[in-house]
Amino acid sequence: MPNLPAPTPHPKRQPHLTLALVTYLLSTLAWLTPATAQTPAFASLSVEPAGRQTIDIISGVTTLPDGGSVVDRDTGVSLEAERISYRDGHFIEATGVVVEGSFGTLTAEYLHIDVPTGLLTANGSLRLEREGLSVVADELRYYAEAQVAVFDGAVRGTAPNFQTERLLLDADSGDVLLVGRYAYADGLLTLASPESGGRLELRLSLNEGTASYDAATEVRPEVLARFADYL
Repeated sequence: MPNLPAPTPHPKRQPHLTLALVTYLLSTLAWLTPATAQTPAFASLSVEPAGRQTIDIISGVTTLPDGGSVVDRDTGVSLEAERISYRDGHFIEATGVVVEGSFGTLTAEYLHIDVPTGLLTANGSLRLEREGLSVVADELRYYAEAQVAVFDGAVRGTAPNFQTERLLLDADSGDVLLVGRYAYADGLLTLASPESGGRLELRLSLNEGTASYDAATEVRPEVLARFADYL
């Protein structure tokens, strides 16, 4: 009987190497997560009732019929309202509100905050006051993470005096862009665009600590880029 060659042994598996690799990957992910994960805007809301509060156990909605205050530690937005309804992690609705934030001081009849998207909307007797700028409009959308405020509907301003279809505000830099038909008057300077595609930049300047805005028909590229998603 011929001598058959001995079977070649399979290489031994080394489970300790695989386990080491998995452990390394898990530890790496655990180390990366805190650094890369971003906390969404309005994720740290604190609500303080001014009086009564009721909870609907089915919907999870809490109502403060006597109003109260809401503060978000991350965005710095705070509000006082005559009436508040909210559901943790989902939304806040309020009426008769005064809101403070990086955008300025806002008053409105109605406000809604969508917590997952970080979008604040407001309307009704809407007015924004900030240093060097006063704006009234029909409605506002404030994108908290981008720090961009968009005003629509019969937008008017004072000091400087203007009217426009839409106003975009960079809450961080203070830069303003008028979009659509606009009319602007400041002293002897009068500018107007009867066309819906008009754009006028208002540049924030400080003179001995006093804020004011200067108009420029040549909009800086960085301003257009900043507001590109909202035009």
